[in-house]
Formats: sequence, C-alpha cells, structure tokens
Amino acid sequence: MEINRHGLNRRFVVTNLSGSGRGIYHGFYVQRGDVPERPIGELKNGLHMDRLSFHRFRSNGLKLLEHTLAYALVVLHREAVAALPEVARAEVGTLRQRLWKVGAVVKTSTRRIWFHVSATWPHRELFVRVYQAVRQFTQGLRTPGTVVPDAALLLPM
Repeated sequence: MEINRHGLNRRFVVTNLSGSGRGIYHGFYVQRGDVPERPIGELKNGLHMDRLSFHRFRSNGLKLLEHTLAYALVVLHREAVAALPEVARAEVGTLRQRLWKVGAVVKTSTRRIWFHVSATWPHRELFVRVYQAVRQFTQGLRTPGTVVPDAALLLPM
C-alpha cells in the first residue's frame, strides 16, 4: 500500500509463490524492476537513446548502436569502480554531473595527457579515487608486454 498526494494506492498481486504477501511484493516484484527498468531508463534519460532524429533507418540504427556501446562502457565503468559506493551504482546522469562533465584545461605532449581542474572542484577527490580504481581494473585486464604510460593527473590550476 502506498499513500501519495492523491490518497491511498493499494497494490494487489496474484501469484503462485508461497509466503507473506508483503515479503513477496517487496522481495520479488519490486526488486525485479531494477533489472529491466533501470537500464531502459538510463538509456532513454541518461544517454538520450530515444533521440533518433535521422530520416533513414540505417542512420538511426547506427546511432542506436552508438548509444548501446556507450551504455556498455558505463556498465564496464561500474564494474571497475564497484568498490566505491558513491559511484558503484550511480546513474548515467549522476556520473556525468559529478565526474565526466567537468571544466578542465587539457594539455598534451607526445607521451602524456594532463587534466588541470580547479583546486576547489568539490568532486576532485572522488575523481582521483575513481581514476585509481579504473587504472587498477585495467591493469588486471592488460595482456603481458603491453606498456601503458603513467598519466600526470589533476594538477591544480
């Protein structure tokens, strides 16, 4: 049962599962919405998958494939940062707001890329921890003999 601004909203579920009704509803039916509904919502709202504005079928198919690959990268990112509770289950919009859409000065050389962010950026320490977790995760995936240069990261402006 839920009470909202419109009043009482009773929920009825007909099932062949045994157990208490409250336990079945909260333990099974509410939890199953996390699997199919959450990725669909993130693809639609976080990655704007529903914006297929091309006039040709193949163009829209390619754009949909790009959105799907972007979501696969988000899932891989979540796997890499699973030990950090602040971002382990964060939605795409939250990740974009806190970690990805950040003003920075980017300087490159032949071997390095430097990201100079503001020393007062509130999510700076979180970004460093996420960077370290992703780096540790990718080192576990690296094949022997592959050399990845160290990156100088987050120098204050």
